[in-house]
Amino acid sequence: MAAPKTSMWRRVFVQIDCAFWCIHDHLDVLGWLALPTLATLITSGVLIVQIWRNWDIPVGLNVLLGWLVIPFLALMVFTVLPLPCAVFAWKLADGETASVGECFAWCGRKFWRLAIVLFKLSFFFLGSLLLMGLPLLAIWPRSCLAPLVVLFEKDRRVFRRTQKLIREDMSVTLMGMLYLCMGLVLGGFVALPRLLVATPALGSHLLDSEWRRVIGEYLWIFETFTIAALLTAVAVAWWISLTLVYHDIRAVREGEDLRRRIAAYRAKASV
Repeated sequence: MAAPKTSMWRRVFVQIDCAFWCIHDHLDVLGWLALPTLATLITSGVLIVQIWRNWDIPVGLNVLLGWLVIPFLALMVFTVLPLPCAVFAWKLADGETASVGECFAWCGRKFWRLAIVLFKLSFFFLGSLLLMGLPLLAIWPRSCLAPLVVLFEKDRRVFRRTQKLIREDMSVTLMGMLYLCMGLVLGGFVALPRLLVATPALGSHLLDSEWRRVIGEYLWIFETFTIAALLTAVAVAWWISLTLVYHDIRAVREGEDLRRRIAAYRAKASV
């Protein structure tokens, strides 16, 4: 009797749940692996805020930065820097626990292949942003596994291999939308302190005017660090979820797990 087919939503929620438990159980290692992402986001956030606070930027340049440059750099950061966390998740799915150095070394050995693929992806990101991001919504699910193919396979036709892997790209799209909504909701909570300070109906009148001025002046520091931490957590969880999906496709649908068991059985039988 055939096993009941698992719904797409259930598969998505299972992968997200596994990603959060992975972070919870291995926070000591993943914290170090996520440090480059966190440091880059904090540095970039502080730099952007200081430029906008202290420089008189023309409106046209302001629009260009907010519409094209900053989203492009953010896409590149979220695509590149969390990859050591993906290596850790891959090793963990194989029953191994990799160290921080091993994960970074793995990415280092694949540096040139990653650089070529990321160079090609950068043109796709840039073109999509020029077209208001619409191509990104359509093509992104078929290309998001490309860095994982580079890390864990030797196939030179990376993008063709990615499209072959993602037959049911809707599940990846749903997972991406859930992570995007999660980030927006958490980001909304970061804006609450500024809303409280600026709205008398919410109790800001209880504070002295000097305290309100001081809080309003330095609240950007809290917001920058908090948003950077939240974005890092979402990025790490996303790449772990995507790696688990990729590992599941290769192990179950493509039969790698079965082949390993058969090889182990033959090796045991030949002894």
